[in-house]
Amino acid sequence: MVNDSYTAQLWRFAWATLLPAVPRLAWWTLGLLGFSWLNLLLLAELWPHHPQAETWFAAGLMLCLALLPWLGVCTARRLISQVRCWWWRSFWRLVAIGACLAGIVALFALLIALMTYP
Repeated sequence: MVNDSYTAQLWRFAWATLLPAVPRLAWWTLGLLGFSWLNLLLLAELWPHHPQAETWFAAGLMLCLALLPWLGVCTARRLISQVRCWWWRSFWRLVAIGACLAGIVALFALLIALMTYP
């Protein structure tokens, strides 16, 4: 284990600790985010006769973007209990606090977007 490179240790951490700590809802949210983004990107080709399609896919995209920071908090809290060193626990606590702040900003942005929607 001492002879492992930093890259190998990082990959092992990502595959064995980080990915299992990500909640299932986060994967669904990322999938919906990609689906909404692709539909907005190809709106004229896929939905030419549906004028409300842009509104629905934009709403899905905004909702996913507002939900992702909170799922990051959940992932960071799961990682805190799995790492051993106090420094890494402090790091993941700081990540959780930053994700909380990002989630609050995202919710305010979503609220403002909903209030200003015509």
